[in-house]
Amino acid sequence: MKTTLFAALFTIFATTAAFSQKQLGVFDAVKLNDSTTLVMCLNGGLKANTTNTDGNTLLMEASKNGSYAAAKLLLAHGAKVNAQNEMGNTALMEATLRGDSKMAAILVQAGANISVINTVGETALSIAEGFDKNDIAQMFIAKDPHVKDGYAKTR
Repeated sequence: MKTTLFAALFTIFATTAAFSQKQLGVFDAVKLNDSTTLVMCLNGGLKANTTNTDGNTLLMEASKNGSYAAAKLLLAHGAKVNAQNEMGNTALMEATLRGDSKMAAILVQAGANISVINTVGETALSIAEGFDKNDIAQMFIAKDPHVKDGYAKTR
């Protein structure tokens, strides 16, 4: 009886432990801001500019999810700050859409180009203005006072 009970409890424990330690993909690690997993993957040979099926880079996913530590880690490992997905969006555009001024500042400091144009003709500045993300728009204009001139030419 004790052996059967012990075996049943062990099976339940092993199943629960295996479920809670389920392997997550690197995009999940970025979404969860799991720097430990991300750095292990990067040190193990993962390219910082890896994309998913939508063409989103790891940096874009970090930007979409407010994963600041992951974004900084990816940038330190050579992630292309101006990479574009299938829609032509950049990590900066994703941060701007979310209204995440902290992420936008990280990306601008890393050299993000405010004037990149996506497939529908929008820039990070036009997105900021179109979605009333005024603090982000002001940051862009302060960084490059002539960015508004470039935007006017694309309209």
